[in-house]
Amino acid sequence: MKAEQEILLEIMESLLAGSIDCGSAQEKVDALSMKEFPELYGNLYHYYNDEDSRGKDSEYKAFQNSELEKLIRHLKAGEIEKANGVSFLHES
Repeated sequence: MKAEQEILLEIMESLLAGSIDCGSAQEKVDALSMKEFPELYGNLYHYYNDEDSRGKDSEYKAFQNSELEKLIRHLKAGEIEKANGVSFLHES
């Protein structure tokens, strides 16, 4: 069985690649316990809810996707505290 961190990483990589949309990502993340990621769980909703804004504002899209890339790097490195610090509202 895969660790939750590994599953979350796969979901975030799929989201960044455009393989899944925010609604699908949210459903998959909601199925996880997210015990190690209490702050991140709430912060991901900023990303999900800003899907329309990213479509209208290329700078905002670049910013939020940069934060998503940081999250992916932190998850790959096992940096749980740093992953929890990614807010999608300001540079982390």
